[in-house]
Amino acid sequence: AVVSTQSTGAKGIIDQFSTFLIDCDGVLWTSEKAVKGARRALDALIKAEKRVILVTNNCGRTVSSIQTMMDEILGIPDIPKRDVITSGVATAIYLKNRMKIEQEKVYLIAQDAFSKTLDDYGISHFGLGPQPFRNTVEWGEFEVDPSVKYVVVSLDPDFNHSKLTEAYLYITENNAEYIVPDVDMFYSCKRGDGTRKIPGTHSVQAGLSAMVEKAPTPIGKPSRFIFDMIQEEYGPLDGGRTLMIGDSYETDMKFGFNCGIATALVLSGNAKKEDVEGFERQPDFVMDDISGILD
Repeated sequence: AVVSTQSTGAKGIIDQFSTFLIDCDGVLWTSEKAVKGARRALDALIKAEKRVILVTNNCGRTVSSIQTMMDEILGIPDIPKRDVITSGVATAIYLKNRMKIEQEKVYLIAQDAFSKTLDDYGISHFGLGPQPFRNTVEWGEFEVDPSVKYVVVSLDPDFNHSKLTEAYLYITENNAEYIVPDVDMFYSCKRGDGTRKIPGTHSVQAGLSAMVEKAPTPIGKPSRFIFDMIQEEYGPLDGGRTLMIGDSYETDMKFGFNCGIATALVLSGNAKKEDVEGFERQPDFVMDDISGILD
């Protein structure tokens, strides 16, 4: 159900918009279990011939794995590849098309899926997997590869002091560009009938950001890069008829604000009903879950 709305239009939500940008985790599924009403909402959008684009900051999944989840979790097998935008894909497009990367290397702190995404775009990278601890003598002898021009930092299960130090050296001694595919403070996971918040990617980035004293290049939400990229790659969007649906105020709603499009916050993931009053700016719609678009 719609909990609150800033809209004064008489039309239903589906009728008001032609394009729906939809986050995945916390909106369509939580801990790989479907959110109540998600299938009905997507079916209604497809039936109404609306353009649906999945926009996720989760670069720990490939596009094909998200397509598989749409099929296996929600029973929707035909989401085109071009309509699934991860922050990993956006980062690869940034490096390839915006920065024209060729022989330069990327030091990658991330999960396997992000590595595969960069491979798909022919981008040379290294850093995946565990790295052994080095002492101060070893770091004093460490040779900084001058061809490393980009450091990309995301969630990494193998993150440790060695990775932090190597990234620091590339940024400070090579002047490598420091790129963050997403800055999510928290992720949501299913716990009983509700959800639980756990530290997100920002927990990995915060220490490095403090040490290098250099603002990173943001790619994922709330940066508007993905919004601009979609239009550059796939054609223009009608901002007045585009709705962003997400479960995070800090990423999804601020993304919508930054892009000048309408916003719908769902309470099935990170955000809770008691949080809403404290927001500095209210979303256009607040709903219990994505099925609220059917009201």
